[in-house]
Amino acid sequence: MNFDDFEQKLRRQPMREIPSDWREEILSTASPGSAATKWWNEWLWPSPQAWVGLAAVWFVILGLNFAARTDRARPQEAVGFACSRQELLELRKQQLALARLITPSETTEPPTPQPRSDRRRNEFGV
Repeated sequence: MNFDDFEQKLRRQPMREIPSDWREEILSTASPGSAATKWWNEWLWPSPQAWVGLAAVWFVILGLNFAARTDRARPQEAVGFACSRQELLELRKQQLALARLITPSETTEPPTPQPRSDRRRNEFGV
């Protein structure tokens, strides 16, 4: 049986009325959302154009805020700070001292390796 045969058999079937109590139950179950969703729809629906306008205003505000933030960052990158020659020498000394502390010195000997034996020693070391 192909699809066309099924459609023709379906068309030959008489339409029956759905019992009224079934209809009410089906429609109440099939309604979209809960009571909270219905409340939101009723509250927002009277003026959807106003809500679209409000959303557009928020997008403009966010765009201006973003543009202002990027404009403020650019001058700070270009502006340097002025310091004296003495301050630069002190800064260089601090950098060299930090580099000496961070890098290992050549005079430091590596730790001596300990024997790796599975055998237990007794109290006399044997």
